[in-house]
Amino acid sequence: MVCDDDPTYLMLMRDTLEAEGFYVIDACDGERAIAAFIEHEIDIVLLDVEMPGLSGHKVCERIRQHPKGKDIPILMITGADDYQSIRRAYDIGATDFLPKPIRWPMIGHRVRYMLRSQQAVNELRHSKEHLHYLAYYDSLTGLPNRQSFYDKLHHLIESAQTNKQRLGVLFIDLDQFKRINDTLGHNFGDKVLKKVAKILDQTLASYHGVSPSSLKPQVSQVARLGGDEFTVFLDNIDTLDDINVVAQDIIDAVSKPLMIEQYEVLVTPSIGVSVFPDDAISVTNLMKNADVAMYHAKQEGRSCFKYYSSSLNHLAAERLQMEQALRKAVDNNELEVFYQPQVCSKAGNIVGAEALVRWRSEEFGYVSPAKFIPIAEETGLIAAIGEWVLENACMQASLWQKQGYHDLKVSVNVSSIQFRRGTLLSHLEKVLQHTQINRKSLQLELTESAIMNDVKDNISRLQQIKDLGVDIAIDDFGTGYSSLSYLKRFPIDTVKIDRSFIIDLATSEDDKAIVQAIIALANALNLDVIAEGVENDAQLHVLEQHGVTMVQGFLFGAAVNATEFEALLSHDYCGWVTEGQA
Repeated sequence: MVCDDDPTYLMLMRDTLEAEGFYVIDACDGERAIAAFIEHEIDIVLLDVEMPGLSGHKVCERIRQHPKGKDIPILMITGADDYQSIRRAYDIGATDFLPKPIRWPMIGHRVRYMLRSQQAVNELRHSKEHLHYLAYYDSLTGLPNRQSFYDKLHHLIESAQTNKQRLGVLFIDLDQFKRINDTLGHNFGDKVLKKVAKILDQTLASYHGVSPSSLKPQVSQVARLGGDEFTVFLDNIDTLDDINVVAQDIIDAVSKPLMIEQYEVLVTPSIGVSVFPDDAISVTNLMKNADVAMYHAKQEGRSCFKYYSSSLNHLAAERLQMEQALRKAVDNNELEVFYQPQVCSKAGNIVGAEALVRWRSEEFGYVSPAKFIPIAEETGLIAAIGEWVLENACMQASLWQKQGYHDLKVSVNVSSIQFRRGTLLSHLEKVLQHTQINRKSLQLELTESAIMNDVKDNISRLQQIKDLGVDIAIDDFGTGYSSLSYLKRFPIDTVKIDRSFIIDLATSEDDKAIVQAIIALANALNLDVIAEGVENDAQLHVLEQHGVTMVQGFLFGAAVNATEFEALLSHDYCGWVTEGQA
């Protein structure tokens, strides 16, 4: 844009710049110049200083005050070649000045140079802004990152110390998120994280405080620390009830089913809470304590929030020690394979055994699978443990076959991590060759959700296992993500009805309907059915009414070691079950 009250100069500037390839907007006075600047997208302004009404200096001032005019190059044109006029031009925001008379052949070069300079400045500023964004914001979710969170929390603690206020730190971890990554893939997991981040942001942005006092707690920031870990801190806490309501709001919002692609995904959060100055006075200790409390929430059943207490430090230390001990358990010969009977209730004999790992630690004694399996899954140790179980179960099956139990089928669980590793097939083939077992007597169990990611590749993986002569079962059927269109394409032999549908089978019409549907589906696909978690005669009776006779559960015995299992092989379950039903 060019502005000059002298029509000759105005015309010459416009014609010269247009000849240089610029699109020019002209104005003959200051008011028109300001109006044109606001109306159009201007890249550079050329202003005559000496104009009636609004002078060039005033126009420059007004442009700099406008949001669009902060960084626009402004070239002041003046006939007053004196120091005071030039100094004033720079003081009010002029980029440069050009004296009259103008050397017309040079004006186009001057304008082009100023535009290039401004472009370089803009690019530098954008680069700095981008670097700042990368340093302080999470690239996946757009939330503040760990560095941003720690910096702001540090400043809030200083303020809270001065004003004698309390702060609350909430450490949020998504329950069993690793299972989503392992089964549906990391790209799908990223979509879940982005959805959860949006839910957290919206939930906490709409939060207006819950304290009955005039001092309302404020959600100062929600951030993503990394992985599936998020954090929130609240300042101006009046009572712990303030934190309770916010934490419960988060649980309620995040726990609602998420529709992502064709899947309905259920994600729940476990939250640990640490309070300043009650629990700690430094950023590091506040975060550490909130993390400890979060793990306690997971141990207490997940999808809940727990406050930090000093006694939890012992639990956190014990978990770390248990992880370290578990890493040595295989080499120290602390693991053992137990076998749970799979019974044909109609014939009354054991037809199979599910191999289940047990751990008797030198340091901790007997450790429940419910305690060490989650640690193994979180750390990736489950793959090595799974390979060890496969080797030992196949060696035991070989011994039983030599004793004459040729029809006994041994089932071995394969974790999603183990299944996706490229070494499963070669390891399986090596074990089969080493043990020389009847291959049809081995059955690998995979969870329904483990095979649903990369369906095409997984069908190929499963077929390669089948080509080795090994049977395949889908464990926990009915709880995962599969559909009929996919299930019929998988080369599987058996479906195992999950225990969650068996618990209330005798009293729940819904569970009866689900079990009946699974049985009908299996029959249509010519698959065997095993019901797991059978604990009483009433459940067994309903299953037998629907044609299921292969069952597993505490009604027939818990998992036992190989020696005790051998003693069960001659047991007549048919007579025992008949007596129980009578």
